[in-house]
Amino acid sequence: SALRYSGLVGLRLPFRPTGKSPRMNIVKLYRAMDTILPEHVNLEEENGRLYFCLYRFHEWPEYKLFWIPLEFTERLPEKLGRIALEFIRQLARHHGIPKSTDTSYYEMAHDYLEDYRLYDEEATAGEIRRKAALARLYEKGKAHRILERMDNPKGFLADLEGEIRKYHTKKNYERALLELLTEGMAYISHGSPSIMQYSYDWAYEETPDFRPVGLETQIMVTWSVKDAMNDEMENYFNSDYQESYVITPVTTFHLTPDTEKPFSMDDFPERFSQWLTCFIKLITNNF
Repeated sequence: SALRYSGLVGLRLPFRPTGKSPRMNIVKLYRAMDTILPEHVNLEEENGRLYFCLYRFHEWPEYKLFWIPLEFTERLPEKLGRIALEFIRQLARHHGIPKSTDTSYYEMAHDYLEDYRLYDEEATAGEIRRKAALARLYEKGKAHRILERMDNPKGFLADLEGEIRKYHTKKNYERALLELLTEGMAYISHGSPSIMQYSYDWAYEETPDFRPVGLETQIMVTWSVKDAMNDEMENYFNSDYQESYVITPVTTFHLTPDTEKPFSMDDFPERFSQWLTCFIKLITNNF
């Protein structure tokens, strides 16, 4: 595989096997591949066979949380709110984006808010009530109900693209939202990749001391990014971020004896992150 690929890309592989152990030859071959190729190289095992995996990192915002809130739809006209909810539901299903309430961050934050009096002896009765009420909102209230509908195959409306096209408004921010939803339809079409397809743990360990921060925690659907629940979840996320490394989108390429084309990569993660940044900024700052 290595010899075939080096010839395919027009490079001379500086490697000669020796009569020493196969293990030493594999190590030397790996070093040779890692030296001559512009891509990063991993040596991996699958079904008892070793193979080379070439990979490159996509450009991705550093320390960026793409937590998509739903609470803003409460301040939209009813029809536009349903359009926005349906779009986010389809976006989450297409890309495998989880709900914040499915994470350990939420469990810890919920327990903290629910039993706030145990963590802050100086908390007032009003603070304790507000924290407990927020915990109930996520556990049994409207936040819970709408987040759960993100998993429901039955949507908020039947023809999303048609409803976006038909909806008219004179309000600038609502028009900007419709423009972003129209642009975003490309990211939920049948031909669109899933951002989670670009998730690759390039430093994988079977039993790590700390697990890396995956794309599935950097990109989530949540109720609000402005309440105490979000603040606590973000605190727990920051702790993980400081202890480990972050998985960002990567394109991988496995070499086989039948490889016939060189490594290539698209710009989907870059375009998706730029659009998602604009979308979250608009709905967070203006609704």
